[in-house]
Amino acid sequence: MAGSSWMIGVTIVYILAMVILSWWVGKKTTSNETEFMIGGREFTPLMTAFGNGSILISGGYLPGIVMYGYMFGVGGMWFYLGWGTGALVALLLWAGFWRTSGAMTPTEWFEYRYGRGGRLAITIVILLASLAILGWQYVGSGGILAGALGISTPVAIAIVGIVVTLYVALGGIWAATVTDLIQFSWVVIVVFIALPLYLLVTYGMPDAAQLPANFTSWPFGTLPVVKFIVPSVLTFLLMHQSLLNQSPYWARSAGTRSLKVVQKGWIWTVIIAYSTGIVGAYIGMWTRQLIPNLESANLALGSLLNMVPVPLAALVMAGIMAATMSTSDIYLVSGVNQLVRDIAQYFLKIKDSGKLLSIAKWGTVIYGLLAVIFAIVWTRGLSLLFAFGTGIGAPLFIFYLDSWWMKIGNGKGAVASVLAALGTVLYWEILTDNYTRVHTLWLVFPITFITLVVVSLLTKEKDTVKAIPEGSSPSQLGIELLVAIKKGYNNTAAMTNILASYSQDKDLQAAHIHHELDVLEKSGLVTREKYRGIKQLFFKLTDKGEKEALKHIAEKDAQLLAKDNIDSRMLEFMHNLKSGPVGLNQMAVKQRTPIIELGAVAERLNELELVDIIGQGRVYVRLTEKGKRLVEASA
Repeated sequence: MAGSSWMIGVTIVYILAMVILSWWVGKKTTSNETEFMIGGREFTPLMTAFGNGSILISGGYLPGIVMYGYMFGVGGMWFYLGWGTGALVALLLWAGFWRTSGAMTPTEWFEYRYGRGGRLAITIVILLASLAILGWQYVGSGGILAGALGISTPVAIAIVGIVVTLYVALGGIWAATVTDLIQFSWVVIVVFIALPLYLLVTYGMPDAAQLPANFTSWPFGTLPVVKFIVPSVLTFLLMHQSLLNQSPYWARSAGTRSLKVVQKGWIWTVIIAYSTGIVGAYIGMWTRQLIPNLESANLALGSLLNMVPVPLAALVMAGIMAATMSTSDIYLVSGVNQLVRDIAQYFLKIKDSGKLLSIAKWGTVIYGLLAVIFAIVWTRGLSLLFAFGTGIGAPLFIFYLDSWWMKIGNGKGAVASVLAALGTVLYWEILTDNYTRVHTLWLVFPITFITLVVVSLLTKEKDTVKAIPEGSSPSQLGIELLVAIKKGYNNTAAMTNILASYSQDKDLQAAHIHHELDVLEKSGLVTREKYRGIKQLFFKLTDKGEKEALKHIAEKDAQLLAKDNIDSRMLEFMHNLKSGPVGLNQMAVKQRTPIIELGAVAERLNELELVDIIGQGRVYVRLTEKGKRLVEASA
């Protein structure tokens, strides 16, 4: 009775604190749809790593690492190590590209590669995958919360889902990020530090003599390495390769300050996954030693909590709630990003920031409650719900691989591969029980890949990029891009950011900028650093492009660029810093300019070592000594 009271009290206080904090954060940070979706691109390596780590240490995954440690000893850590390895692949291949593409959502990039039809098909994939994984989180945490508080599982699911929906609607990704910092810290300190320290001090290290044979043998324990169903090392690796390519990770990377921030944040993401995986497996081993004959391994964490002091157990339970909230919030944000960016802005052509922010908030409420209903009515089990979500999302990895490296696919191939993936998952997961013998992903990945390649090769499309006729001028967007490159904004993210006001006025998104750069390249005005990999997003002017850009640059700016590599806007920006550091958000409000546009100016000046960018929350900018000298000389 006392333990239940502790858990109820801690949980209620925690929920109220997160909702109030989210309301306050949203009020301070979120004034338009861009800040709701990607936080104005102000996030630091710490915020990125903790945000990514929060997705891993979730209400569904946290009991899982203990369960697999209980079942397979040291080998259980591969449940988290598979995710960490997926994060390592994302770090090496995708994460920097997500940021440097300039796109707020993956579908903007996929429209560039696969057209409107491909964009729509992939939007459906993302929304379905996010819905299923949100439901999985709610089902898992709802079951744990129901047992702890003595309430029904549907009621517990509704509590978790409504709370997450409420605080995301109040503050968008900023609320999700700030609460993630607290929730992630809570879970790590309580579950991965305090709990194992208590077990270590009380019982010592797990004793191999009291555990099954090979339980403590590195690196696999008793976990099967080659097996085409969960659990096994290979299938964990494959499963997480699908998971780590979904839209929440794009949103986390797209919201960072720069490419360097992405790289640092994802390095720490991998470290977090590997270290918590090892600790989690050992918690499972302690549980196996203390309670060797559990009716079901998935009861491991809950049973262990009955053997630790009530306050510690209550804190762990609140941590599970925190873990669920910190995972669900970013899936909810990324799903709503698709609604705002793909439906409201792209198809309905809504420009007004106030309307778009309202759509984002109401879209959060509708999509969030839909996920709650989905979780409550799902009757075939927690593991199947997760498998459905990862299976539906699997094509995204194939699309990244093709659009980024292979460049074989076209719009018809993308649509066909999405339909093939949906059909495979529907048959393998819903209409049959074949998934119990072979994990769906072992089919979805090759089927999606083969379909994309075969259909694209059979329906080859003509190159629609046409060079600018000789003697004609580029389009207005082309001119804006040439001028931006001349001023030092040499990658697509920097160009997208510096043209934020222009793009908003003209209903342009990242795909339009990529298409226009293709036109400029074909016309001999720009060249890419490389054709594949992240370097394909970096450009420089040809001699012809240089001459064209200078036609559209004011004489004063041309002189400043020739002398100091800056223009009058950068100089004015620096003059605003003479009295000390200034927050970009404050400057954005004062100048009525999108914060990501000012962020592009700050990043360029930082590259020139004229300003420092500081702060762990909102971005602040201050002059360097070199910058101060330049400002004084220009006075």
